[in-house]
Amino acid sequence: MTIQQDYHDITANIDNFIQRPAQLEMVEAIDNCFANVNEEAKDGHNLCLIEAPTGTGKSFAYILAGTDNAKRKNKKFIISTATKTLQGQLYNKDLPQFIKHSGNRFIYGLAKGRSNYLCPYQLEGSIADAGVDMISQAEQVQDKLQKVAEHYAKGKWDGDLDNAPLFIESKLKPLITIDKHQCLGFQCTHNQKENSNCPFYKNREFLKSCDVIVTNHSLLLADIDGGGGTVLPVKPADYYLCVDEAHNFPSYAISGFMGQFELKQSIGLVNNASKLIVNPANNSYICDDVALCDDAVSKASDLADSLDKFYQLIKLNHNVFDNGVLILNDYLNSAITQEIKDIFVELAFSSAELCSGMSNIQDKLKNKLKNEQDYVTEANLLKLGFYLSSVESITATADYLINQDNSRYNANARWVEQKLANGNDEYNLVAGVTHVGNLLADKLWSKVYAACLTSATLAIGKRFDYVKFQLGLNLLPAVHEVKLPTGFNYPEHSQLVIPQFRYAPEYTMREPFQKELTLYLSQVLNYTDAYGTLVLFFNRQQLIDTFKQLPVKLQNKILLQTEYSSNQKLIAEHKETVDCAKPSIIFGLNSFAEGVDLPAKYCMHVIVTKLPFDTHKDPQNMVREYWVKAENGNYFMDVSLPETCIKLIQAVGRLIRNEKDYGQVTICDNRVVLKQYGSILLNSLPEFSRQYNPEFIKQSFAKIES
Repeated sequence: MTIQQDYHDITANIDNFIQRPAQLEMVEAIDNCFANVNEEAKDGHNLCLIEAPTGTGKSFAYILAGTDNAKRKNKKFIISTATKTLQGQLYNKDLPQFIKHSGNRFIYGLAKGRSNYLCPYQLEGSIADAGVDMISQAEQVQDKLQKVAEHYAKGKWDGDLDNAPLFIESKLKPLITIDKHQCLGFQCTHNQKENSNCPFYKNREFLKSCDVIVTNHSLLLADIDGGGGTVLPVKPADYYLCVDEAHNFPSYAISGFMGQFELKQSIGLVNNASKLIVNPANNSYICDDVALCDDAVSKASDLADSLDKFYQLIKLNHNVFDNGVLILNDYLNSAITQEIKDIFVELAFSSAELCSGMSNIQDKLKNKLKNEQDYVTEANLLKLGFYLSSVESITATADYLINQDNSRYNANARWVEQKLANGNDEYNLVAGVTHVGNLLADKLWSKVYAACLTSATLAIGKRFDYVKFQLGLNLLPAVHEVKLPTGFNYPEHSQLVIPQFRYAPEYTMREPFQKELTLYLSQVLNYTDAYGTLVLFFNRQQLIDTFKQLPVKLQNKILLQTEYSSNQKLIAEHKETVDCAKPSIIFGLNSFAEGVDLPAKYCMHVIVTKLPFDTHKDPQNMVREYWVKAENGNYFMDVSLPETCIKLIQAVGRLIRNEKDYGQVTICDNRVVLKQYGSILLNSLPEFSRQYNPEFIKQSFAKIES
């Protein structure tokens, strides 16, 4: 049976299902790529890049083609999404529905990081006050911890923090979760191979039996950074991969391939680790290998000295900080000296040596537990793991510190952030990559059996050049490229409006633009009709300023996204208001510009207050800009404009979510018509009608209501 026949047979079983030509084309494209893998060469022929506009039904397409091919080749199928929310949608909705309607039977599971699961051993210790002093003793949390324990013991909860039966505050999580270094593994009384009671290990064991694993970008990247098969229970060579929301993958990778630590705090942690290994009060050793312990203490002393040397040097140079930041790249700051470079090497060497020594001590303690249960040893292992995680952060950061900037494909960014902690100077040392293309090509694309990467926003116009560069796909000889047509009738169902503002939201015109924007919004925002409006800002201060300047009558209809508000709760309140036949307006930031689904009357007007250029000059972007220019590139045209284009497409994509949607997009930024680059942005948008009809939204609302 062909994949096309499978598609028609399955969709015929789904009530009211509309077969979409673009969806079938996507199924065929993935199948053609996956079914014809050259197992001898991972040169790009095993990869496909698919832009699937909103309404394509891409989840169904890649589930069908992915599971079909994985079954035939006896491989697993890994689906990676941008967020845990999208993970949940696939796990709780899309996969069960596919199985129900297709008749295909396969086992699927959800892969999340260790910090998402309860550690029963840590919980026990926290209830008994063991280890609480390491994290927080400011508040009495025993009652809350007891309730958590009761729910888990009675089987009312599986230990997944996202499904917790009661709210678990962020300050409580360190008391009930652990990282990989703190984990006792199979020496833990809760994780015996015959009868494991550990939520994380139970999930890991279950995933080994799964045909389909749903994960997120951060976890996938952590796995490939570790060589594959370390976080996920399978190596890239043994699975088909689908990267959904692939336009976000590079930014997640940049965040993942980064290290940081606080200098003064780290000195204290290293010294505490040394005292744990050899107690100076009574000269007692954490394990019976005296030579190993003495060597680790010596390495800890070396590392603490290097950290202190760097701290003192940075403190002496506090006057050269720019807005609390000192960039440590030769070409951007003269403050970097040979002395600083030498300290980088010292940090890399001594931290790596200490990591190795502490890991060896861990092995000694775990071997001891194999023969006898010893609560003191267990407690020491937990504490040692805590300190080892901190030292490992130093090592990871130092690796980026010592890497040279002469690579054609990357330049590392290094900087120090000045912080005030408890009235004392503290400095946060940060280092990481500015471009991940070469790393992804080396660590993932060259190793994965086959992969499809998909999103509604991948191409700029008709070209995939920018996203291929960002993803490292440009380094491969051949990659399948597919740009699917939209199934929506944009010209009849939507219109684009660009008001004739006198001022642009540029720095020199910021104040008059703000007045003009406020006046315009007060005139066009919906006061009466029972539909939703989404107003998108890309600066929190501008959102607040605009809201404050609007009439009180209008303010009462606005739901404001704040740093304390939950997007889910805001959306729920918005829908409830509209369902009660009242108008509702959301003032949202970046997180509302993508991944938000407000169909039909819940969103009939999307207002983009300004073009989403990234004006924040963080050290990473400054280094990246310098690097692009050094490679004879144009940072604005090669990086800034394409990124803005993708963000804008995502933002306006909040309007039309299905075939029956109507509405208007308004862009309050005259640069899209006055600047030469504006045509690139406009030509990348869906084919909205440009024939202005002031009654369009009201007429469309009447159609939806009827």
